[in-house]
Order: sequence, then C-alpha cells, then structure tokens
Amino acid sequence: MSPFERLDRIASRRVDRVNAIRFIITPMVRESVNARRLADTDRDPIEGKCVFEFISKEVGVEMGVRKTYREANDLRALLMGREPVVSIDRIYLEDDEDEIFQGDIISFPDKPELPRFQIMDTQRDGLSRMVCRLNMIGSQV
Repeated sequence: MSPFERLDRIASRRVDRVNAIRFIITPMVRESVNARRLADTDRDPIEGKCVFEFISKEVGVEMGVRKTYREANDLRALLMGREPVVSIDRIYLEDDEDEIFQGDIISFPDKPELPRFQIMDTQRDGLSRMVCRLNMIGSQV
C-alpha cells in the first residue's frame, strides 16, 4: 500500500468518525423491463456509516418560448434545488458480492425524519470512497 493510499484511508475514516450516519442499503432487482423492483434475495443488505448531504444545485430550464422561427429556446427560469448525495467508504464493499447498483434502496435508521432514497448512480471518489446520487422516494415536502 502506497503512502498516498494509506493517508486516503486515514482521512476517510476520520471523516466517517465526525460526520457519518448509519445506513442500510437494500438490494433491489427488476424481473422484467417494465416491472416494479423487488428485493433481491441473492444479495445481502449492506450496513455501515456514510456521509449524507443535500447539495444545493441551480439549473436553467428551457421554457419553449421562441421569438422567431429559427431561434433556440430561452433559458427563462433558474430553478434552485437540493441534490441528495451520500459518500460511502469502500470498506463496506470489500466482498465481491457487496456492490451498489442503480435502483437499490438506501435508508437511514437513526434518522426517521429522512425518507428512503433510490440510488441513481455511483461514482468513485478518490481511492477509498463511493459517491451515490439519490432520488427521494415518495412525496417531497
């Protein structure tokens, strides 16, 4: 293990010690293309600690208003929202069977005020962490 990898692991564990909340990832599977997702009994749930945050995000929305025939749509409105994201240390994903897939469900048992989320995508964050973008399940308040 290189010195950089060792420092990355130390920093990741320190971040979890200060900011982390407990999570449970429930593996989901889809039987057919248009079917509803069901719990995947072939994979075990993944439990651990992660850093959860809502990142502020600002996007322009094309409104479809055209001034003349050949002009493009205008960016008329800026929407501000929050994008839920979790950062998970890869120590919880050490086994080959432990992998996070799009559509899996993540919940936070110690924070009952937080809803369940569906994992939209995962990306590596450095050497020792995974970042997952989330989509809220149910109504948004």
